[in-house]
Amino acid sequence: MRELKVEVLDIKERCGARHKAGDFFFIRGKGTIEIPAGKKVCLYALNSLFPFLTAKQREDELPHDDWIAETETLCCPDPKGVVFKITSLT
Repeated sequence: MRELKVEVLDIKERCGARHKAGDFFFIRGKGTIEIPAGKKVCLYALNSLFPFLTAKQREDELPHDDWIAETETLCCPDPKGVVFKITSLT
């Protein structure tokens, strides 16, 4: 399974969890989340990202024309909230 970096790319208007551009965390290969010391991750945003992150970790198993491969950014559930960039590390 691929390891992923999830980074706050932009805050459109607001973020209740007070994320800032550049904040990040990792999804590790064995189904764990690594959050840098002193940082936090919004539970609501994380919940909305989970289905995509699971698929992105298994991108090699998807059909070559699947939309997952070309998608790098996702938004939190608040349309005026956070834009996350997802980068594969492996």
